[in-house]
Amino acid sequence: MSSKKTLIVDDEKLILISTRIVLESVGYEVVTAASGEEALIAARAAQPGLILLDIMMPGIDGWETLSRLKEDPELKEIPVIIFTAREHSRGRQLAREMGAVDYFQKPFEPDELIEIVDEYLVTENVPAS
Repeated sequence: MSSKKTLIVDDEKLILISTRIVLESVGYEVVTAASGEEALIAARAAQPGLILLDIMMPGIDGWETLSRLKEDPELKEIPVIIFTAREHSRGRQLAREMGAVDYFQKPFEPDELIEIVDEYLVTENVPAS
C-alpha cells in the first residue's frame, strides 16, 4: 500500500479532475477510476493508501463497490471515505456499518478535502529541517 497514493472513484469527470488537482497540489499521488468496476481493478493495481468513493455511479454503485473492497483480502484494509453529493444520516450510518472510515459531502472546499485526506491517509513522518 502506498501511503501517499489516493484512488478517487467518481463517474463525473469534472469531480475527478478537480479532486486530482487539489490533492496533487499538496503532494499526493492520485489514481482515478470512473466506475466501481474500474475502482476494483485500480485498487488492486495501485494499492492506494486511501480511496475516495462516490455512491451514485452507473454499473455497480458505490455501496456495492465498498462491499466488494471490504470482502477482498487484498483490499479490505484500505481506508475508504464515501465521497458523495447526497447528505443524510442513514448514508453516514450505513457507510460506517459497511466499513468506510468517513462520509464526505460534495461539492467540497479544497481545504476541507485536504484536511480529511490528511486525517486518514497514512503519511510518512518527515523530520523537520
